[in-house]
Amino acid sequence: MVRIALAIVIATVAAPVWADVPDASLRAIGDRAVRLELDDARTFEGRVLAFDPAWVTVVATGTREVISVPREHVQRVILVELVPETPAAPEPHRLWGVHFGLPGTLVGDVDYGRWHAFASPNVLLPILTESGESNWFAGALGGGVSLPLSGRWKLDAFATVMPLHYTSFYTYLAGGLGIGFHHTAANGLSVGFALPLFGLSTRLGHSPYGYDAPFRYNDSLAYFYLAGFTALPLVTLGYRFPCR
Repeated sequence: MVRIALAIVIATVAAPVWADVPDASLRAIGDRAVRLELDDARTFEGRVLAFDPAWVTVVATGTREVISVPREHVQRVILVELVPETPAAPEPHRLWGVHFGLPGTLVGDVDYGRWHAFASPNVLLPILTESGESNWFAGALGGGVSLPLSGRWKLDAFATVMPLHYTSFYTYLAGGLGIGFHHTAANGLSVGFALPLFGLSTRLGHSPYGYDAPFRYNDSLAYFYLAGFTALPLVTLGYRFPCR
């Protein structure tokens, strides 16, 4: 009698533990998304890849992680409707910008792919010299290449032409090369820097007193840098507008 009871106990322990969820239910799922509810209150949501008497393997929604769950712990399989992921709206292309900068410049620029161009009149200089015998003015017109750096920063290498009226009868025209950087944030705010590298200038006009001092190479170089530090957008802060 004892031997018969012992045999019954051994047979009971060795018998396989079948899951509550039958094979027919798992086959009916197909490639649809489900939620597996376990007997320890855990849940897994995803798509069933495979199953056998011991395991149910799913690919998790979102993380795409492949997870194998002991089938004996699966209590329920619930069909769920996945909300399709809405693709992120593409960031608008920002082309035209308006910026204010030192030393009193109002800058309009265009940033088109690898090209960058700007116009930069100094609006402060005529105001400060309004009460004098002659208004002084300065401005810059430039363009060149714009190469992407890390993040949203770009490196600008440009050629520029800069008129400068600095006395009552002389106007200087400077031209040369410059370098700069600019950054455009996702919301359109933009910051930039620019410096003159090398160039020369020429003097236009004549003295009303009948004598013009010699205009030498050193003078040409000096007025190029004077025009550059007066007219270029040395440090700017502004906004770049989105384009359709």
